[in-house]
Amino acid sequence: MNYSISKIIPYVRRYVLLGIYDVLDGERVPYQKKEDTVVAKAEVYGNLSTFSISAEEKEMGTELKVTMLQSCVGLSEQGKERAMTAVMDRIVQYLENELLMNNRAAIIMPQEDKYG
Repeated sequence: MNYSISKIIPYVRRYVLLGIYDVLDGERVPYQKKEDTVVAKAEVYGNLSTFSISAEEKEMGTELKVTMLQSCVGLSEQGKERAMTAVMDRIVQYLENELLMNNRAAIIMPQEDKYG
């Protein structure tokens, strides 16, 4: 059974994808680029698991989704959720550091009402 978590973050999809690759490369995590996702085999808290990570542009930001495709043997339900949250947090923190702290213009601003 696959487990997923997701979060809408205020960045354009292109930057979120670059953030995913930078985090995985920085941690030397092997990954494969699939059609709309990245599949990575990462060690989180000493447990090796396989994750699918995707970014889908939405109206108010980009949905970052982390799915656990295969957990290490014996990982509890809470452990699976913590591992997915840790992967997501690494990516979100990286994006905050790179984009907000360095004042880069990658934040999605709400669309103005075309009638007002």
